[in-house]
Amino acid sequence: MPPLVGDPFWKLLSLLVVSGCLGALIGLERQYVKQGQGMRTFTLWALLGCLSAYVSAATTPWFFAVSFLVTALLISTQYIMEARPTQGGKGITTECATLLTFIIGGMVYWRATTIAVIVTVSMVLLLKSKKTIHTMVDRFTEKDVHSALQFAVITGIIMPLVPNHDYGPYLAFNPFKIWLMVVLVVGLGFAGYIAIRLFGAKMGIGLAGLLGGVASSTVTTIAFSRKSKEQPDLSRHFAIAVIIACTVMLVRVGILVLTINIDLIQKLWLCLLVLASPGLLFIGLHLFRERQRNLQSDSPEISNPLTLTTALKFAALYALIIFFTKAAQDYFGGSGLYAVSFLSGMTDMDAIAITLSQMAHTGTDQTVCARGILIAALSNTFFKACFAMSVGSPELRRIIFLTLGVTLLTGIPAWFLIG
Repeated sequence: MPPLVGDPFWKLLSLLVVSGCLGALIGLERQYVKQGQGMRTFTLWALLGCLSAYVSAATTPWFFAVSFLVTALLISTQYIMEARPTQGGKGITTECATLLTFIIGGMVYWRATTIAVIVTVSMVLLLKSKKTIHTMVDRFTEKDVHSALQFAVITGIIMPLVPNHDYGPYLAFNPFKIWLMVVLVVGLGFAGYIAIRLFGAKMGIGLAGLLGGVASSTVTTIAFSRKSKEQPDLSRHFAIAVIIACTVMLVRVGILVLTINIDLIQKLWLCLLVLASPGLLFIGLHLFRERQRNLQSDSPEISNPLTLTTALKFAALYALIIFFTKAAQDYFGGSGLYAVSFLSGMTDMDAIAITLSQMAHTGTDQTVCARGILIAALSNTFFKACFAMSVGSPELRRIIFLTLGVTLLTGIPAWFLIG
């Protein structure tokens, strides 16, 4: 925007008022934490930034930069004088907030008021969340930090280097698309794992099942089924967690399909809803019966799903599924694709769902692709039900047999709903 030199007095005054209010908001938060500087000081810093921008526009463009450097020098001198060895370590949060407040004042003058407000509110929330952030960080391990760095490598370093071309038989292998799906699936699982780490051991069993379903419904099923043998009196609650995880898996598949192929989800959403209905009904009945109770239990140990090894294995599996589905479709038509869907669904639901969603984009019949995803979902549910029945406690087996058994039966009407 052009400078405001020559504009009416009231216009400049209004900009100073806005700057002062934003500075006061930051100073109010700092005053509550007893940092020495409060509303008056931060209001002045914001006004100084706004007036420096005004003088810079009226005289020389260097004035604002020089004023900022002088302000930084004053703050640095004060920090050095106050941070004596006898006082221990002293943070520089307030000093950083001061410099940012000066810049916010200048942004208001430059007509970037919306951005200035967003930065101010974000800064206040960040400053106010100090204890919460420290508590959250304390719940992470060194392995979790390494996993976050690995995710950064997967997305920020490897992905831009991967070629975006089709290779191999049936032109089935596109490295960029394969790695993009790795980022999508591994990132979704990592987000669920992070949520589990944040809630910690005080999280309810049901919430653990919900978050575990995002991270890995199969791992959650295995973990809770085994735990029901150790604590049989909580078997019903562990069964609920398994059912929640299996239901969330269907939601996760729907999100993946929606992300890749919005036309296919229009054929598939009612089918997924029918499959989820037995689980949703049982969860609703459980919540109705247990609404007066607040049961808590340690959540099972769920390993971090994000490693480079995991990403590479998924990429290899995804690439093989793409090849086999295209080859099966070429040799056997729709029936071959259904066989691949059944076998793939037993081990990994995400890969086959992504593959079929992309195939529906490139000419494969959408009904065939939607039914393939349905078969994979039923296969995945059948596998988890079998595992829970083999290792779970008697009560958990009874609940799983009833609920997931009905879920498998709903596959019959769901099949015809797709057509």
